[in-house]
Amino acid sequence: MRFAVVFLLVLGGCASVPGPEQPAPVEEPAATTTKPENIAVAGLMDTARADVAANRLGSAAATLERALRIEPRNPRLWHELARVRLRQGDYAQAESTAARSNTLAGADGELRAANQRIIEESRSARR
Repeated sequence: MRFAVVFLLVLGGCASVPGPEQPAPVEEPAATTTKPENIAVAGLMDTARADVAANRLGSAAATLERALRIEPRNPRLWHELARVRLRQGDYAQAESTAARSNTLAGADGELRAANQRIIEESRSARR
């Protein structure tokens, strides 16, 4: 019994309540919640970019199409595919794919502008 009382007194002394001599802990601001990137899609995007760098455009397009089967509403994937189609000289596909990216881009002005450049370049090349 004596041990239990001493134990409780020691344990009670360990707990502290913020007082004037001890400031209250500062709360961290809540982290912004963003949708975590799909790891598989990120890996496919990296593979496609490596393929583009190595001028394996057909492989890059196939990889991006695979990623789009996972995330069909990802405007960045559509944009990357549009860039590949442009480099392949498939101007009609580049234009329509960039337009598709724009329909999903929302308020991302930078992405919309990049898509517009692809559209304009595709139209110019077809003339």
